[in-house]
Amino acid sequence: MIVIGRKEEKDELIRCAQSKKPELVCVYGRRRVGKTFLVEQCFSSAFAFRATGLEKGNMRAQLKSFHLRLTQYGGVSKTIPKDWFEAFSQLEQLLRSRNATRSIYGKKIVFLDEFPWFATPRSDFLAAFGEFWNRFGASQADLMLIICGSATSWIISNIVESTGSLYDRVTSQIILHPFSLRETELFFESRGFDWNRQLIAECQMIFGGLPYFLDLLNANESLRWNVDHLCFQDGALLQSETKRLLETTLKSSPVYGQILELLSKHTYGLEKELCLDKLHIPRATFFRSVDDLKKCGYVSEYKSENYGKPLRLQLIDPFLLFHYRFLSDISAQPDVRFSDFQEEDGRYANWRGHAFETLCLYHAEQIRKALGISGVRTRIFPWVSSQQAGGAQIDLVIERADKLTNLCEIKFTDHPFSMHAQDDEGLYRKAKVFREETKTTNALKWVLITANGIRGTAYTERISKILTLDDLF
Repeated sequence: MIVIGRKEEKDELIRCAQSKKPELVCVYGRRRVGKTFLVEQCFSSAFAFRATGLEKGNMRAQLKSFHLRLTQYGGVSKTIPKDWFEAFSQLEQLLRSRNATRSIYGKKIVFLDEFPWFATPRSDFLAAFGEFWNRFGASQADLMLIICGSATSWIISNIVESTGSLYDRVTSQIILHPFSLRETELFFESRGFDWNRQLIAECQMIFGGLPYFLDLLNANESLRWNVDHLCFQDGALLQSETKRLLETTLKSSPVYGQILELLSKHTYGLEKELCLDKLHIPRATFFRSVDDLKKCGYVSEYKSENYGKPLRLQLIDPFLLFHYRFLSDISAQPDVRFSDFQEEDGRYANWRGHAFETLCLYHAEQIRKALGISGVRTRIFPWVSSQQAGGAQIDLVIERADKLTNLCEIKFTDHPFSMHAQDDEGLYRKAKVFREETKTTNALKWVLITANGIRGTAYTERISKILTLDDLF
């Protein structure tokens, strides 16, 4: 099967497989982003050993499954290991065997998928794994061990940022991101879709460029039909996806859902302290939960450091945003369809505007390229005035090291956007409030990002650049 995109990630995996030293590779990213598929496509069946952690399996079940895989790959021990130290001892015995499978690159490749699920409560898994790698793995120049998992916050805390036995042991970390718009377009072309770029963009705004979701879409039907089929019909496959996502990548604590639901109601995010006040949960629990959500890539925390603004939290995961806007209360709305929401101009338009702004944030590098500033150091963030009355909100600020700041106005419309006098006045007022509050001395230049360009030239004098969907692709 053809792998769409992922060139840098594939190149890094192959580089590690060809190296002359032991490699401990960590592959992580959001659930449904295609981590296992990537590793499988790179190395096919050339694994010396492969095992997958069991979701909600206890220690005994994990060890039994691990032992079955050892036997499958040529392990000679007939005894199920009593603990993880014994399990890794059996793995070492397998890897020392002359019959251990080698890849075409000469490496013995071990693939431990859903790695966090092995580490059940009160088990010795991490201690045993650390001992195995430090004593044996780190001295085997022909060994490549790949750790993979969707529980990103766990992976980062316990492996990448470990202060224990695995401190500084990871030789390569590969963070797998959702498809870009262009990669999604290539995926659709390979599957026989005939969707234009606006449809692809709206699909991305719902499903977030996650290969698993895209693979579920029916090329013979419309986007609306697919959304109804996958999300809104009784028993729809993705109706409970958010619940499963939080359970499999985070703990079962309801706090995560509470934070996400609150942030979904605030297009430009919410001040961190205000978010805490609204939720009425213990401070330590809140900050720990926010840290987990950030590591998973569901929430962004930002601050315009030069301007002394307080920290803000923003929900940036497209599918989670879609879920909390339309699916979280679907059980109370029988027979509802996506078209019903599309007819509610306010609710649908509000979501679509928010989702398109998030899409632009994900494609910040493409925006920088379209502006001709790829080589300029920048900081990018949405901005909200601190004024209670007469304030302003700017969809995206691109603060540049060359003493110029681009203020981005983002519009998602079905037809070319028309500027009117009130739009021009709005841009003037926003820039004025921004300069007054931030005290910036940078030149301020407006960029208009629209789905379908702009109609006419009236009231466009303040706009220095107009970008369209094609620039995001």
